[in-house]
This record gives sequence, C-alpha cells and structure tokens, in this order.
Amino acid sequence: MDTPEAIGAPDTPRRAVSPIWRGLTLLALAGVVVLALVASKYAAAVSYEQVANSAARAALSDRITSLEQDVVDAHSQVASLRQQLEASGQTVRATLAPDSRIIHLAPLGAVPNASAAITESPIKGEAVLLVSGLPPAPAGEIYELWWIGPHDEAIKAAVLHLDPHGAAIATATPPPAAARVVAGEVTLQPSQSADKPGGTIYFRGATEER
Repeated sequence: MDTPEAIGAPDTPRRAVSPIWRGLTLLALAGVVVLALVASKYAAAVSYEQVANSAARAALSDRITSLEQDVVDAHSQVASLRQQLEASGQTVRATLAPDSRIIHLAPLGAVPNASAAITESPIKGEAVLLVSGLPPAPAGEIYELWWIGPHDEAIKAAVLHLDPHGAAIATATPPPAAARVVAGEVTLQPSQSADKPGGTIYFRGATEER
C-alpha cells in the first residue's frame, strides 16, 4: 500500500538558467555601462572644449583690443613728434632771425623749479614756447600761453600739450604788429574755449615793447 507521500503529485522540476544566457545578460549590462561612461566622457569633453574655446576667444578679443590701442597710441606719438619737430624747426628759424629775441618767463610759486621761454621773430612772424617741469594738467583743464597788454588785455597765443616729463614745445601765434604787449604768461585754464586767462598763472615774464 502506498504511503501518503507516494500518493502526492510529483515535484515540478526547476528549469536551469543556461550559462550562455547569463553571460549574454552580463555582457549587455556591461555594454550599457560602457556606453554610459563613454557618453558622459564625451559630454564632459564637449563642455570643456566649449569653455576652452570661449576663453580663447575672450583672450584673443582682449589682445586685439590691446593692439588697436597700441596703434592709436603710436599714431598719437608720431603726431606729437611731428609737431615737436616742426616747432623745433621754427625755434631754430626764430632764433637765427636778425630780429629774434628770447622772452624768459619766471615760474611762480606753484612750480619753482620749472622753466619757460619764448623765442620770437616779428619779421618772420614766428614764435615758439618751450617749457619744462610742469605737472600734468588735471582732467578738463589745459595750459595756455597769453600775450598780456598794458591794461591786462589778453591775446591767446598757444595751447600746450605736455609730454610724460612735463615738457612741451608749442608753436605760438605772435602778437599783432599793432598790439602793445608788456608780458607773456602761461595759465592753467578750465577749458581752452576761454577768450581770456582766468586760471592759475604758472609763468609770467615781461616783454620789450614792440
């Protein structure tokens, strides 16, 4: 007679997982991981390249701006040197003229160690102002030369543009032949549009009557 255990239904056999399928599954998972890593690395490389390109463009733009400013500065220096050369030539001509005279302008309290002189030739109609030792003009102000009459009437003669050492050579307009001039003075003006001196006087010197 069969026992109860023998009468029961037989056990369902478990289906074993093939090693081939297990290997393929692991291989697929590994491939997904590798692709994810590659994609992440590529994204990081693209981002770095964009940042690097942006930095390179910014650096190149700054360099171009700097070179453009250097060109502007070079043109300004050339123009200044040409002006000084022209003024130097006029200084020589005015000095060698038979009627030439040199007017020495004395520095006032603000610049005791500065110097200024005017070389003038009425026959040639040329006058040149030479100065040294002036401090830079503040923003919105400018140095100017004036011819001063006996009643403090003034005639603008020249505008000064100082070099980095505080020196300048400026071509000046001689006073009119009919004008009576008793002095020359250099002032620091609020602007060059003024028609009479009104700023600080830096130099002043008496002239001979013409």
